[in-house]
Amino acid sequence: MQRLQLGISMRKLLLLVAGLSLAAPLLQAAAPIIPPAPNVNATSYLLIDAQSKKVLVEHNAHEQIPPASLTKIMTAYLAEQEITSGRIKLDDEVLISVGAWRTGGSKMFVREGTHVSVDDLLKGIIIQSGNDASIALAEHIAGSEGAFADMMNQQAAVLGMENTNFVNATGLPSKEHVSSAWDLALLTMDLIERYPEHYALYSEKSYSYNNIEQPNRNKLLWRDKTVDGVKTGFTNAAGYCLVSSAV
Repeated sequence: MQRLQLGISMRKLLLLVAGLSLAAPLLQAAAPIIPPAPNVNATSYLLIDAQSKKVLVEHNAHEQIPPASLTKIMTAYLAEQEITSGRIKLDDEVLISVGAWRTGGSKMFVREGTHVSVDDLLKGIIIQSGNDASIALAEHIAGSEGAFADMMNQQAAVLGMENTNFVNATGLPSKEHVSSAWDLALLTMDLIERYPEHYALYSEKSYSYNNIEQPNRNKLLWRDKTVDGVKTGFTNAAGYCLVSSAV
């Protein structure tokens, strides 16, 4: 069985539990029985109230793990930061390099030598989890993927992501490319608070580019109407990974 590495940022759960506890004496009934936490087959996980920052449950939340495509939360975060600062624009046309086109794993299916807008690339990163889109946008912003990884690490330090080190914009496997459930929660909570309009992209269920429509890989968007994002990931080294938010 594949390992699951799980980081979840939620607000509603704490309110629901408190509501049940308060209702019991009013009904003069027995105290509600709270079921035990499920047995999560995960290397690490974290459940946190994003408003109060209270940790509800965690297991190895600070352990370094390979984040797989959860990396793209930071890739898209930095892109939005550049857009907000005015250094790039959504309608900028990005030249697709050979390196971006040839990259393996999940793809947006951009073509070498073509120009694709920043807006399309962002949707390709967030909704389609495109490695090609991630590298293309990283090169557009920083000149190279390596230089962009340096920017990612600088921002990680600003956010207090002490157990994180990025070496690429995609999350493709590298021994030096690591993060933690806690660090990814810090990143995601800041993203939600700082860039709410950008964050709305994480709730889009599909995106079509080059006549290829791909669904959002976060299946919780279909299963639970309270879920509004965020991102899934998978590599053989990382196992299945998830950061999810519900309101």
